[in-house]
Amino acid sequence: MAESYEALSKLSVNDLKKSYDSIATSTAVGLNFYREEIARREADAQNKTMLAFTKQVRDMTIAITVMTLLVLALTVINIALVWRS
Repeated sequence: MAESYEALSKLSVNDLKKSYDSIATSTAVGLNFYREEIARREADAQNKTMLAFTKQVRDMTIAITVMTLLVLALTVINIALVWRS
């Protein structure tokens, strides 16, 4: 008999793995199991790619912000020098 959703959600990952390993020895595996594992791995790879892309976008945003502030500072200095002369 399967555990309730509430009981299952309270188990740690290690407890889930132990339970899985003990049940797997007496359970026949269907094609759906392999299809779900392939989909899970593909989703994991896509998540890692998206995380790397997000980090690159964050880094570029920081770099553009710094350059914008630098241009602003140089513009203010230029205006001050032009008005003095």
